[in-house]
Amino acid sequence: MKLRPYQERATDLVRASYASGHRAPLLQLPTGGGKTVIMAHAIKSAVARGREVLVNVHRSELVTQTVAKLEAAGVTDLRIIQAASDIGNPTAKVAVASIQTLTNWQRDRMPRADLVIFDEAHHVVAKTWATIAGHYADALLLGCTATPQRADGKGLGDIFDDLVIGASVVELTALGCLVPCRVWAAPRKLESAQVVLSPAKAYLEHAAGRRAVVFCCSLEHARTVADEMNAEGIRTDVVHAGLASATRADTLARLNRGGIDAVTNVHVLTEGWDDPSVSVCILARRPQHAGTFLQMVGRVLRPAPGKTHATLIDLCGSVHDHGPPEMEREFSLDGRGIKKVDRDAIRQCLSCGGVFLAGPTHCPMCGCELPRREMALPVEVGGELVDLATLPKLPPRTVTLSITAKYAGWCRACSSPIAVGEQIYWSSGGGKGSARHAECPIRSAAV
Repeated sequence: MKLRPYQERATDLVRASYASGHRAPLLQLPTGGGKTVIMAHAIKSAVARGREVLVNVHRSELVTQTVAKLEAAGVTDLRIIQAASDIGNPTAKVAVASIQTLTNWQRDRMPRADLVIFDEAHHVVAKTWATIAGHYADALLLGCTATPQRADGKGLGDIFDDLVIGASVVELTALGCLVPCRVWAAPRKLESAQVVLSPAKAYLEHAAGRRAVVFCCSLEHARTVADEMNAEGIRTDVVHAGLASATRADTLARLNRGGIDAVTNVHVLTEGWDDPSVSVCILARRPQHAGTFLQMVGRVLRPAPGKTHATLIDLCGSVHDHGPPEMEREFSLDGRGIKKVDRDAIRQCLSCGGVFLAGPTHCPMCGCELPRREMALPVEVGGELVDLATLPKLPPRTVTLSITAKYAGWCRACSSPIAVGEQIYWSSGGGKGSARHAECPIRSAAV
């Protein structure tokens, strides 16, 4: 599979990182940008040089999906390590494994590797990293993620030593690799247990007839929302971690075929699930960090035949905190992993509730003319200009406080002694001798 120009650029940047002495670069590329294609290219290049490769995924159930993607990209000779299974070609140059499985294996069972790849690398934690990196001390490492930020908002500098930015959402949208996203949101960020509308009402108002994924805060919430949507004639089912894999796959297949209109879920569809036919993302829960927000919205940005745009329905107002998907962001390995470059670059239409980057004079959703943000002009008040150098020097600013004396001293007003623990007035900024008794009888000398 031929790389797109931005994928070639990302690949070159990763190679340059290794060439400059880094052992563990982290590649950031938005959801839908083709991280698996770049991974497959790196794998084939390594195998062509006689190297062995290990690809790690963070959940056992994602192994099958990763294998399918790699095979579609031309990497077919694989060893597959998943839970209790160790299948495929035992002498294959490429192994795909769940991190949980490997960390529980004896060291002599772990596959050989000269290149170790971590997919969805934002899930890698220090303890797991120490186990894997310790065993593969002589291997090169590569992390891949759309969101270089852990669930607590922190970066991944304790694991990776260089950050490679592959492309931005704006660039991929301009190239047609992603579709534009229209955003409808609450007028402000709400509390975690609040939504501005029910998901059913919001779907009927802004996305009727299109396939949708709804992110909920609990299994009970997902089932309640599904019941409400079905009651409104929106064919909806629930997917959750407790379902058998075949049942979950069948539900998602029915969504893909148009047999149902929407699925509700909690946690399981945030990442690792790709269905370009789904164009509507409904946030019925508030993601705390930008990484989770971008992963959720990224589910609906992939292009598909007849798909002109995606729709984000943000019932909790999270967009006011994290910004729309296309907003420019700053990524870092240290401190906070993802930051918005400009917190004031969005506007919301007061007529329809649409949210978009600031700039247009009319709402791109409903066409309503946006009110101009008038700036008051200076008003002449009269007077003269003066030479600042000719002004008298102002006296130092002092503040008088009523405090308890910590040290013995003398009253500035009556010159009698002040004992430790006595109530006094102290003029901060007044220099030495600024204290006096709180009940000093000589008022004329008071500060």
